[in-house]
Amino acid sequence: MSRKQFAALFLASLIPWTVGNGLFPLLPVYAVRLGASSAVAGYYLTTAYIALALGALSAGWLSDGLHRRKLPLFVASLVNLPLPWLMGRAHSVAALTATTAVSWFVGGMMLAMISILAGLSSAESQRGKAFGVLALANGLGMLIGGLVVGWLVDHWGYGTMFNSMSILTIVVPLAVLLLEEKVVKQSAPTKLRRENSTGLGANFYLLFAATILFSIPGFIASLIRSLLMSKIGFNSLDITSTGAVGGLLSLPFPFLMGWISDRIGRKTFLYAAYLVSFVSFVGLAFSSELWHFWAVYALSGLALGGYGVGNALVTDLVPTESLGQGLAVIGSAQWIGGIVGFAAAGYTLQNMGLTPTFVIGGCVALASVGALIPIKTRSSQRVQAAPPSW
Repeated sequence: MSRKQFAALFLASLIPWTVGNGLFPLLPVYAVRLGASSAVAGYYLTTAYIALALGALSAGWLSDGLHRRKLPLFVASLVNLPLPWLMGRAHSVAALTATTAVSWFVGGMMLAMISILAGLSSAESQRGKAFGVLALANGLGMLIGGLVVGWLVDHWGYGTMFNSMSILTIVVPLAVLLLEEKVVKQSAPTKLRRENSTGLGANFYLLFAATILFSIPGFIASLIRSLLMSKIGFNSLDITSTGAVGGLLSLPFPFLMGWISDRIGRKTFLYAAYLVSFVSFVGLAFSSELWHFWAVYALSGLALGGYGVGNALVTDLVPTESLGQGLAVIGSAQWIGGIVGFAAAGYTLQNMGLTPTFVIGGCVALASVGALIPIKTRSSQRVQAAPPSW
């Protein structure tokens, strides 16, 4: 992949992550200001992540159907321009839910399409590095969005903040224009194999399930963090600063994890990311001071590398002609985790309290580690196929 392609993909990914990570901690607080209860705030975020998942899946359909990625990405980036501004003009929970859902649908489509372009542009020996760069954009987006959005709200209010986020999205279509699209031609035998295929493979679907389980506790923690910190009395900048600290401390790790996974395999780093996520979730249960939340989200930021390595593993497991579908589906897995996580957290917080919510989330985090065990990568398959040595 050329440096120009790397830079354009990184920039096109950085802006959605900056806007999303910046807005995300304050959305449940903003919904409560408009009259939502804790349960309704959870359901509001659930709706947003249903839209994210559908957007990611639509990217796979467009990619494989049109065999074009740059044009749909450019159109989506133009549609996204006024959406943060419209969110800031919402005067009811229903209006906020509708505008957020459209914005998150478009964002999910853009991020999935960027991943597809990265996968198609990368040689096998650079896949971990490429997706590590995109995961790095997530961490940097947490840092920038976490600092800027909270500061804008505290000094000028939500209206100015949403206007600023809308202006920032102008960068995305400009970055998309710099992208080069690789055309994947399918031979007749390849098309025949695809028509006779029964799916993306058992290992892919195991990874899909593991990714959902990995995502659920993180989204439960996000809702708890925002509502708990608001209840304790932290201001908007304090709440968003937790994501900023997590993004700052984690900046080099997604790239390093992806780069090294090109050399020694993917599963080792997936295990590490999933275990770190479990530790950060447990730590949130004992947080009451600002530095506690910073420490928890520093660990959570380290776990972000699991998404980049997981995407790289998909490119190892899925044939090139099905890569658009595979990356779109695996991209939707984390948003499906958000759907389940927010719905479960909203319900359990409202009806069962904080402690049962933490117990359920911790159990799911451990289950995600176990879900990785049966996945067979190419390296493990080669080891099993090799004859015994004496």
